[in-house]
Amino acid sequence: MEKLETQFVPCNGCTLCCKGDLIRLTSNDNPAEYITELHFRIPGALMLAHKENGDCIYLEENGCSIHSRAPELCRSADCRTLALKYDFNTAMHMHNSGMLNILVWDKGKELLREMKN
Repeated sequence: MEKLETQFVPCNGCTLCCKGDLIRLTSNDNPAEYITELHFRIPGALMLAHKENGDCIYLEENGCSIHSRAPELCRSADCRTLALKYDFNTAMHMHNSGMLNILVWDKGKELLREMKN
């Protein structure tokens, strides 16, 4: 199987990773460019702000309103890497602690199965 980093991420407008996941800003991002809030798990870290329902503040009906200038973690997001990195129990633990939307992990598993076919 070809390495994931050399393959296109087949999101097709999915937006699952924009719903309930914690998009932390990295040192490559300029916090002044985004609406942020303090990360509740990582002291001193910033993450993109969320709507009351847990969706990213920038997620609109037609997708990401800042797609072309999204933070590094958004631009590099690939649910398949989460599915490879974490087993189900770990993914569920992360989901229950608010660190991962389990639907993103599920989607990654689904896409990995499709790659094998």
